[in-house]
Amino acid sequence: MTDYTREDMERLGAKWMDRIRACEKREEGWTKDAGRAETAYLCGTNKGERKIEDVPEFNILHSNVETIVPAIYNSTAIPDIRPRFGANDGPAKNVAEIFERVILVQADDNRLDAEIEAGAQDAFVAGRDIVRVRFDADMGEAIGPDGMPVESVSNERILFENVSWKDYREGPAKRWRDVPWVAYRHYLSTDDVDRLEDEELAALQVDATDALDEGGVDAPIWEIWCRETGKVYFVAQDSHKVLKIAADPLRLKGFFPQPEPVQPVTGTGSRLPVCPYTVYKTLAEELDEITRRINGIVSGLKVRGLIVAEASAIEELSQAEDNTLVVAANMENIVQAGGLEKAVMWWPVQQAITVLRELFAQRDQTKQAIYEVTGISDIVRGQSAASETATAQQIKTQWGSLRIKKMQRLIERQVRDLYVICAEIIAQHFTPQTLQKMTGIQIGEAEMQLLTDPLGYYRINIESESTIRADATKNRQEMTEFLTGSAQYFSTMAPVVQAAPQAAAELMEIYGAFARQFNLGKSAEDALDRLVSVAKQASQNPPPNPDAEARKAEADMKQQELADKKEGEAAKIGVDREKLGLDRERLQFEREQFDREAVMRQGETDQKRRETEFAAFTAGDPNGGANVAEGIVAEIRAGNNRLEQMVQMLAQAIATGNAQIIGAMVAPKELVRDENGRPVGVRTVAGQQRVVN
Repeated sequence: MTDYTREDMERLGAKWMDRIRACEKREEGWTKDAGRAETAYLCGTNKGERKIEDVPEFNILHSNVETIVPAIYNSTAIPDIRPRFGANDGPAKNVAEIFERVILVQADDNRLDAEIEAGAQDAFVAGRDIVRVRFDADMGEAIGPDGMPVESVSNERILFENVSWKDYREGPAKRWRDVPWVAYRHYLSTDDVDRLEDEELAALQVDATDALDEGGVDAPIWEIWCRETGKVYFVAQDSHKVLKIAADPLRLKGFFPQPEPVQPVTGTGSRLPVCPYTVYKTLAEELDEITRRINGIVSGLKVRGLIVAEASAIEELSQAEDNTLVVAANMENIVQAGGLEKAVMWWPVQQAITVLRELFAQRDQTKQAIYEVTGISDIVRGQSAASETATAQQIKTQWGSLRIKKMQRLIERQVRDLYVICAEIIAQHFTPQTLQKMTGIQIGEAEMQLLTDPLGYYRINIESESTIRADATKNRQEMTEFLTGSAQYFSTMAPVVQAAPQAAAELMEIYGAFARQFNLGKSAEDALDRLVSVAKQASQNPPPNPDAEARKAEADMKQQELADKKEGEAAKIGVDREKLGLDRERLQFEREQFDREAVMRQGETDQKRRETEFAAFTAGDPNGGANVAEGIVAEIRAGNNRLEQMVQMLAQAIATGNAQIIGAMVAPKELVRDENGRPVGVRTVAGQQRVVN
């Protein structure tokens, strides 16, 4: 049972119609300009609604719109849905694929394209483009093999609808997010109104004027979406009768069933649209004036003349067919007039031709001024001069399309926002059975969890420039540049990866940044992301390299041999040091023994000398004693000389032995092993084996 009263319904209906009329008052100037522009674009085909004087002589508006609309939208946008956080695999990837496939199914068969193209036409004719979304679900029963219903099924689908600028109103606001309400006007028949009207509300307004006008024509009904109350109101325009009040039917985060309207020309801080035609209306009127003058001169530019001689023969001659001879009855009259050239006096047209030539030149200049104002260059129109170089055309293509690209971004944004609304509707209203049927993807509990909040879990976008059918030659040129650059990059970085495999991930990141400068499409970008992930995993866990392992084993063997060699050399040095010590001890012993022998010999010499001196002295021969003494001294000197020579020889032998020991220590050697591989000795490369004890 409704909580409304009759007075509530009267106030509610009157309030909404007052708001709609206030919106019409705010936009009155724009609606008049938009109406004249639409009349001009449609060439005044509906004379019942348009004035014939509003139809231009030279319809530059129609030409501009027909040029711009295909340039800003000519291909179905491809959805690009990716998880906001986490890896794009498993359930997250499945759900992203589900959204993309379902949206493509809903936009298939040109259902979206037709509405976007109609909206783009409204945008550049009137100045406002509105495309809304509807959700429709037909409930029914599946029939089994026996012809009996087995279960209830639903056929959910999303419908796109272009709303005419005449049938749309919105509440006052400076920004779209602050718009309090939007309204759409429908023209419904009696049966449609009866199906729409709520019985309880109708009972409260039984005395209200019927929603239909007299005569049985379709009645204007306003569908009003109020953000503040979260409800949808259906109000008859003429009677103010509230036909129905519905709770939020779509449960969208933005509430309204449409994205922000596309308005190519608008002011900052104001949502009042501007008709694009008014931007160059003065030039268009000048173009019309020139065209009217051209048409007037052309209509008066006729071949006319006066006949001053025999009229019948000359008139018959002017109407004769090819290869026809005409007989003149009074040829002498024509001859007397000075011939045929003198017999006919022609109306002068040279001045008209001169004026006409100037008017055509002025019209071309006016058209060029209009193209400069609207930003439609000759390249966009598909025109080019034969004298222009390819570089000049490329520059004009690049800079001449900048203003067109702004309009393209507006349409891309609108389509993206439509896909966001579609994703919300899919998550809120589509059953898992319908999703599995449309996509062929099995939906589990993890997928159902992600499906509940598409805007929280996913970034919904469209592929770059997918709404524009790019030039095939340009695509091939870009792909050739991409492949050439990729080949050069990988060939240059291959030695770096071989020398440092751990740098592969960083190099692939750099390559990814390079590759994203090209419009490769979603599938190629996904493959590139997977390639970067593989490179990261490979750098963290590099696979075994047989060559590297062989080099490592060889290095380990050489290191072991070097260690064994050092060990053998250390043992050899110990032996040599021990031998050197023994040799030094032997030499020291020999020297001490030699000293003792020298002392003994000196004692013997002294003894002999004393005995000789004593004998000489006893014999009484002083000279004999002296001679003996001299001989003993000579022997002592000789002995000292021999002793000094022996000392020198001993020192030389010690020096030679030390040199040999040092030479043996620094000479190249190799390790000698037994049958079990244990080191048993060291052998010099050019010497003999020495056993290590």
